[in-house]
Amino acid sequence: MANTLSLDGNTIYDEGAVSLALDIPLSTLDRARREGRLRFTRKGRRIFFRGQWLLDWFEAERQPQEDASCRD
Repeated sequence: MANTLSLDGNTIYDEGAVSLALDIPLSTLDRARREGRLRFTRKGRRIFFRGQWLLDWFEAERQPQEDASCRD
């Protein structure tokens, strides 16, 4: 049975903890940060996410991407 994790929008999460808890590869988080799709903050070498930033990212990734070839 899969475990569930409840993200609190006001809690600060460490990148490694997010990766482990949500079973998301660090490379996926890194790519989303580099592409500007996932907001983050850095303290020294550590990377942190606010819970709301993660929730916003999940919601944006869930939205169907509009196909540019269908535009007039």
